Amino acid sequence: MEIKAVLFDCDGLMFDTEIIAQQIWRDGAREKGIVLPPEFFEKITGAGGKDLMDYIASVPGADELLKVCRAKRFDLSFWKSIHTDCLNRPGLIELFQYLNGHDYLIGICSSSSKEYVLALMNNVSSELKFDTIVCGDMVAHAKPDPEIFLTAAEILGVKPENCLVLEDSKQGILASKRAGMHNCFIPDTIIPDEQMSEAIEHTETTLLGVIDLLERNSQ
Repeated sequence: MEIKAVLFDCDGLMFDTEIIAQQIWRDGAREKGIVLPPEFFEKITGAGGKDLMDYIASVPGADELLKVCRAKRFDLSFWKSIHTDCLNRPGLIELFQYLNGHDYLIGICSSSSKEYVLALMNNVSSELKFDTIVCGDMVAHAKPDPEIFLTAAEILGVKPENCLVLEDSKQGILASKRAGMHNCFIPDTIIPDEQMSEAIEHTETTLLGVIDLLERNSQ
């Protein structure tokens, strides 16, 4: 594979935010006596738009929780107050430095809002230089639709087959596959089911492993 651009998800991939987000949902559900189904977090992680809202509507009481959880989840003052670098996933800074130093284009492709993503990135001690950012509030269709990745590739002027997508969610992995891009799964909170496993091309335990993947690929 000839990789010219690397596309990053944000939550759970660049930053350890999914655990906090899940706890917000669990706390809210417990307070209101709502039972979240076993597959709940697999379904909502990395998702957005109509697919997310349709699923939320299918879970009794979940629509009541959505506004409360979103208000807490995307409270920018909270994320900006987090200690510098404490949310970084292992290898985050090193991978960005490697990509910057080896002429790879970098895109940030998150289902969250641009303002939220930038707040997280500004809480890193080393500047994370990137070439484009495409977020959930900038596209019509959310993952697993491939729009967010295809939009980033178009902006970067790179063909889909020359992009490597880094993801931790089922929705993101499926979106990368549908975009005709290469992908690498970096595990966080989601355990791949059969459909996700079939769509995963590469797996690395941390972002540092992506450097090794690119090095092996270039040989």
